[in-house]
Amino acid sequence: MTDMSTTRLPRVFDDLQVGVTLHEPETGGILDINTRLEELYGYSRSNMREMEVGDFMATSTRFSQKEALRRIRAAANGDEQVFEWQIERATGELVWVQVCLNQTMIDGTPCVLAEIRDITEYKARERRLRLLSRVVRHNLRNETNVLMGYADRLKSAIEDETLEDEVETISEIATEIGTLSDSIRQVEEIAEPDATERSPTDLGDLVEETAAEIRSQYLDVELTVDIRSNTLVNADRGLRYAVKHALENAIVHTDHKTPIVTVVVTETTDRGEIRVIDTGPAIPEVETTVLKEPVTASTTYHGSGVGLWVMQWCVDALGGELVFEENNPRGNVVRFLLPEIIY
Repeated sequence: MTDMSTTRLPRVFDDLQVGVTLHEPETGGILDINTRLEELYGYSRSNMREMEVGDFMATSTRFSQKEALRRIRAAANGDEQVFEWQIERATGELVWVQVCLNQTMIDGTPCVLAEIRDITEYKARERRLRLLSRVVRHNLRNETNVLMGYADRLKSAIEDETLEDEVETISEIATEIGTLSDSIRQVEEIAEPDATERSPTDLGDLVEETAAEIRSQYLDVELTVDIRSNTLVNADRGLRYAVKHALENAIVHTDHKTPIVTVVVTETTDRGEIRVIDTGPAIPEVETTVLKEPVTASTTYHGSGVGLWVMQWCVDALGGELVFEENNPRGNVVRFLLPEIIY
């Protein structure tokens, strides 16, 4: 059996702007990487040679070490493999990449060469454009049609002494349209790379400031802030939008007379965490599941649904993770997990 432990990429590969890894065809083991791949994944050559694909696979991905090995072996047999998946950098940041696997020969030894490109921004822009198109073409048009229908009913309602209920419904629909409009503006803003500047951000300060804004808008809310650690992350104002949407969803969709919401700032291993905890009805699973799926022409959203997308994209743009869990005994826990700045 050929000893491939010393097989290396020609150093000319270090001049490429695309990441490259060299794999052993049968075991999938990493033989070598180029400089661009070191920068993209955040691991050194020596570390990567001791790792397998599963070690830097994002926990949220559907990909697996078994699937990676299947694709490497298929490429070794001449079947080119092109696919997308999400990796977790050494910093904890999540990044989308496109991988192209092909068979090759290095010094007469058969290997599998992987070309790896960072497509995080492309993925985010693609999903935003699809959603914006869908919202503008379908949701806003439908809401406007309903609003016009209630306006017609209002004329009759004046005579039937049901004016108050009809006016309230019109007000709710107008608010929904306003929410959609605000969310679209925020999505457009975070879609522009130069629209926001990232800087070291104290999660506790951000949460305190956002909570103060929420309290001024919702006077009857019982909002508690619990800062358990001083955590710095590299963030832009998109994170503020995300946290505000989480708080507003918890308040607006509660079935309690007084909304009860708690925000906890803490940290896990190398990641800062914001937890928004409520005691209201559970967020419908269909609304959280669709965040991980492609936006299709049949997908529709109301205002809060678009708000969830804003939350997801703001966190994605920062290389973080958005997690939805059930609160015990009732309610929701929305977790924002972000790579922590380590000094």
